[in-house]
Amino acid sequence: MAFFWTSGYIVGALATAHTPALTVSLWRLLVAAPLMCAIALAAGAGWPRGRQLGWVVLTGLLLQAVQFSGVYTALEVGVPAGLVALLAGTSPVLVAIGGSLFFDERLTWRQWLGSAIGVLGVVFAVADEMQGALTVGGLLLALLGVAGLASGTLLQRFRVGSVDPRSANTIQLTASAAFMAVVAGIGPGFHVPLTYAALAPIVWLTLGLSIAAIMLFFWLLRRQKGGEATSFLYVVPSLTAIAAVPILGQSLNPGVVIGLALSLIGVNLVGSRR
Repeated sequence: MAFFWTSGYIVGALATAHTPALTVSLWRLLVAAPLMCAIALAAGAGWPRGRQLGWVVLTGLLLQAVQFSGVYTALEVGVPAGLVALLAGTSPVLVAIGGSLFFDERLTWRQWLGSAIGVLGVVFAVADEMQGALTVGGLLLALLGVAGLASGTLLQRFRVGSVDPRSANTIQLTASAAFMAVVAGIGPGFHVPLTYAALAPIVWLTLGLSIAAIMLFFWLLRRQKGGEATSFLYVVPSLTAIAAVPILGQSLNPGVVIGLALSLIGVNLVGSRR
């Protein structure tokens, strides 16, 4: 799961180097929706109705439209991929706190300790990038993406968890694509350069992230607490920083190695139920 999320930041940075961020978000959703629909229909998945359908749509807008629009736009304005991953890496704590406050989902002291160690590992992983790398606008955009991820995760677990994930993802992708079509139409438009460098990242974001990664994420949320299911995000900043060396030409610092070790300890503790 960490591999998929890490690739999202790296490939997202590659995609926004050639295509406006909001346009990337639109085409990622627009192509994924009919593919996911075909999978759901072929599998005979059940479909939600009434109030449950409303929760599915709202969750999709948060997880798909808000999260990725915020993340990709932050990357487009120059926020380093590792730093965006750092901010997203704090979302398991937000999910755990939200689950405790609003849904009476408690974590053990070992899991809270693991969360604290995980956050510390995230900070170590991108400490160098935190010095002078942020603008107010970039920070707000990245935080918007984190808010979409954390709130969408909570709703997916506690309001949409009983819905077949194949039909849920289909509806969420469709609703988010319609929303992003309006946003992109008002903003940068729909044009994508017909080059390999522009199209290949969108293909991966569509198939690897919008379908494969989201389905796996929903599977985790049906079987684990929200804080446990998202604990893999602690490892993502370190992996992103490592992958950014050969792919994006960024440098690697010792903090990444320390951060990865701490993050792995944090994930192990958060995943422990004993």
